[in-house]
Amino acid sequence: MARKILLLNSTYEVLSFVTERKAIKLVVKNKVEVLNFWDDIITFGYGNMKLPSILRLINHVKRNYYNSNFSRRALIKRDENRCQYCAKTLSASRITIDHIIPRSQGGITSYTNCVVCCFTCNSKKANRTPEQAMMVLMKTPKQPTLASMHCFIDSKEQWHSSWDDYLKT
Repeated sequence: MARKILLLNSTYEVLSFVTERKAIKLVVKNKVEVLNFWDDIITFGYGNMKLPSILRLINHVKRNYYNSNFSRRALIKRDENRCQYCAKTLSASRITIDHIIPRSQGGITSYTNCVVCCFTCNSKKANRTPEQAMMVLMKTPKQPTLASMHCFIDSKEQWHSSWDDYLKT
């Protein structure tokens, strides 16, 4: 089973999860400090080592907060499977994604312009803004934090307890 490794900036800010392969490269190139380990021992070209669970970059990297990749899965988690117009809880097969400012009016696919929506509300709103359709959003959509997106870890078996200190929601 492939393990995830939490990557922190030099300031201990959460950057992302990286693969085992990427983690080994960063360690071998001395670009990171290992803060914690999984129990697993891995073998690679240079020998054996304990698999890191948390890495901290030695040199600070600037982060672009506004260009995170859009993910339907993260959007659904952020909106808790609930239509943002009528508050109905939806099963995965019943979820549609609504662009608040429709693409036909120049809206983009982003966390701040998209919400989970039921088919009925999405059809009612159509190619209009909520104001034009006389509909009200339950809450203003926001960019999710990495800490809130730990849904990408498939099971508690893959969750390392040391991450709790960095991934508080």
